[in-house]
Amino acid sequence: MKKKDLLKGIKAVLFDMDGTLVDSMWMWPQIDKEFLNSRGFEVPADLKDDIDGLSMWDDAIYFKKRFGFKDSEQELIDIWNQMALHHYEHDTPLKPGAREFLEYLKDRGIKRGLVTSNSLVLCEASLKANRVYDDFDTFVTSEDVKHGKPDPEGYLIAARELGADPSECLVTEDLPAGITAARRAGMRVISVRDKYSEADEPLKKKISDAMISDYRELIL
Repeated sequence: MKKKDLLKGIKAVLFDMDGTLVDSMWMWPQIDKEFLNSRGFEVPADLKDDIDGLSMWDDAIYFKKRFGFKDSEQELIDIWNQMALHHYEHDTPLKPGAREFLEYLKDRGIKRGLVTSNSLVLCEASLKANRVYDDFDTFVTSEDVKHGKPDPEGYLIAARELGADPSECLVTEDLPAGITAARRAGMRVISVRDKYSEADEPLKKKISDAMISDYRELIL
């Protein structure tokens, strides 16, 4: 199937945010390092593999269990949100072709949803800074799910809110956990290249319907 043919029969396109819609994954390893160092810990070599794709709530549970932090989950999330907010307001540009693709979908009456493991405050900051917040019909963030990716819950909630059957949804994702979540939801999946997940590209290609570097590949 050609890339542009993946939109045939699609009523809703659901976007992951970090590393997929906006270029933002670069900041999180640094935030993890700064946060852990401030509390006397080095970054474990397996941290990235353990937390990739987790919701912020699940991240907080993981950090509490692994490092013995006494903060509540919400207190940890609030700290991370504060550390990242300036970047999301100023340093998270849209991925290549994303604006044009959103306009293309809007012109054709295809619903747009955002399904992110991130927090609502950071989601709003980035989308408003990039002037695409109003281009979405629904948002599902880490606050809205009990189970983060690779669980399909977030994508199924978004499909229901948009009145689309999962088989009528196309998902764009950058991490294997997110691609797996969309697959489990019964949706088509486009994987997006991102430097942060470069090492995962062979797996991403294997488990998605196609891979893109620029969203215009889906409409040209």
